[in-house]
Amino acid sequence: MWRDIHPELGSKIDESTGATRKWVREKLRRGELVGFVVRTTAGKVAGSGCVWIREEQPRPNNPLQKVPYLLSMYTEEEFRRRGVARMIVNRALKWCRAHHYDRLTLHASTQGSPLYESLGFEPTHEMRIKF
Repeated sequence: MWRDIHPELGSKIDESTGATRKWVREKLRRGELVGFVVRTTAGKVAGSGCVWIREEQPRPNNPLQKVPYLLSMYTEEEFRRRGVARMIVNRALKWCRAHHYDRLTLHASTQGSPLYESLGFEPTHEMRIKF
């Protein structure tokens, strides 16, 4: 996924693999990460995505202090534009509703924005500064 999105990162991707695996394993173990995978009938992975249950500061409209966040959405090139990402997002939405969350957030790529908007996601006003 990272090589596709940020090929300029080169060796930094390889260097981060161990830390990423450790983070994922820990979140899965604690029930804070749920993965969704679409496979072909032959078992080949077509795409995947995750919901990370992030802790949030207390506020009146979120007594759970938890917010599901969609991340690591990726569709293998040969399966793009065939509904794989839509299947994953729909399954993630269903999972969030079943677990009584009132929203799902994400950061959309330029390519992904039309899909998310077609499923009812609305753009927000987040800002960022890089150091």
